[in-house]
Amino acid sequence: MGTIVVERGRTEISGKVVVGGLGVFLVLVTGVILAFATGVVETLGYESRDISGNGLTSTRAGYSWGLKTFYFAKGQDFFAEYKTAIHKGSLVVHLYQIGSMPSSETPYHRMISQNGKGTVKFRIQESGLYRISFDGTVLGTQRNAGGYDLSYHIRWGIR
Repeated sequence: MGTIVVERGRTEISGKVVVGGLGVFLVLVTGVILAFATGVVETLGYESRDISGNGLTSTRAGYSWGLKTFYFAKGQDFFAEYKTAIHKGSLVVHLYQIGSMPSSETPYHRMISQNGKGTVKFRIQESGLYRISFDGTVLGTQRNAGGYDLSYHIRWGIR
């Protein structure tokens, strides 16, 4: 068993304590990764935001927790369940492979221009490390030209 020695203001921790702590940490991290990869746990994160902007600058309020970068295997389904209140513009959901940029040209891009609830679902076509992003865009119906102003709650994960 490891020892901790306190002597004249100095603290020394033996190598056994450090190695044991790292071992527990690695087991926990591996367990969490396996739970997500096997589908035992499907939610990767949740975000609640109010955002507005004009295409060049933006303001954000709210919070986000969870993983936005994750390894997906071919054939898995990414989902994002959302509730929106859109005053101007649209909410954009991007899922993109690390090493590429979010683009409307990918199959993992969705623009939400309506108030309400819904689910975005993407079937993963190629295994790899992916990143999810949520943002506002000035694109939308004609009345929304010139900026975006919206609120959303979104939960995402894998199935």
